[in-house]
Amino acid sequence: MHPLAARALRTGLASARRVFDTADRSDGKPFSEPDILRPHVDSRRFGWVHYGVMIPDLPEPHRFFSMMSLIGATGSLAFDNDDALVAPPRRNASVVAGTAASHPAHVGNYAIGDDFVSSPDGSLVRFGDDLTLTGRYPHYELVGRLGEVDVALTLTNTGTVSWFFRSPVYKHFGLLTEYAGTFTHGRTSVSTEGLCSFEYGAMPSPYLARSTPLPPAAKAPLDQFVYQIVDLDPDTQILLSRYGIGGAPFMTTAILRTREGAGRRFADVDFEVLEVRPDPEPTPYGVPMPVPQRTRFLVRDDSGRPWLDLEADMDTPFTYGLGTGFVTGFAFSATWRGETISGRGYCEYIDRRGG
Repeated sequence: MHPLAARALRTGLASARRVFDTADRSDGKPFSEPDILRPHVDSRRFGWVHYGVMIPDLPEPHRFFSMMSLIGATGSLAFDNDDALVAPPRRNASVVAGTAASHPAHVGNYAIGDDFVSSPDGSLVRFGDDLTLTGRYPHYELVGRLGEVDVALTLTNTGTVSWFFRSPVYKHFGLLTEYAGTFTHGRTSVSTEGLCSFEYGAMPSPYLARSTPLPPAAKAPLDQFVYQIVDLDPDTQILLSRYGIGGAPFMTTAILRTREGAGRRFADVDFEVLEVRPDPEPTPYGVPMPVPQRTRFLVRDDSGRPWLDLEADMDTPFTYGLGTGFVTGFAFSATWRGETISGRGYCEYIDRRGG
């Protein structure tokens, strides 16, 4: 995309978001839209749906857990993996799922109505024989065999919701969720419990009216996506993200939530890659992707003082399959409200600025 056109698009999207997106007005309010939690495979309104379950901190050797799925293709540069389609874009379901122990984890594509099966009410979402999500808000079961790791989780959504986008046409949110379950690798099982994020998104796409993949130049120019999840303490989780459009930053966010239902969104957030790994990660579409070794999110409070300064060291292999990018885990060190903390986190990373 030409730089002037990309700049105009970013300006237009920012203006539209200020008018139509009510995400920032929803902080601290309880979740009120459980009926949307459906796969919508035959919808004329939604062209793609996203289900996600992310655990940022697990015992060794697992470190993190990710289930990141798209039911229907998005029409965006970052998330459309056209080379992997097994059905027309609207009828293709994809998932990347696993832990550090299952690297390179499980990556699969499924034809909706064939090896991808779901119920209209969302009580069943099944990716072949690999991964199955059952239940309805607020109680779910997630089971699967992902590479060499068997997963069995019970998920209990709290009423604490963090909205990434909330408009009549695009809804995307994460529910703070309590999990308990078992991860089995070889002959060793680890039982654990804690906080995770249960995520859902739904939006129209060009594939409501088109049955073949868009050429890259016609896709929405979302070309950078960074997402990190960290538990700051046993009751507090923060979601950190960066979105880039047309080669430049569009939006950088930090959203805090707690078991007690408190929510807070920070307006002053910076992101930077402190160190890039020497070797780019190979991709199935033939364009190696530069990935970070170390990143930094700096979050300031309303007075401009540092509230959270978090450096992440990507000490876990990158697993391909998040759209055209990767998932991984990291070790972090941070200063939070003047105190030093450390731990583990979960990361999603896509950088298509180079093509």
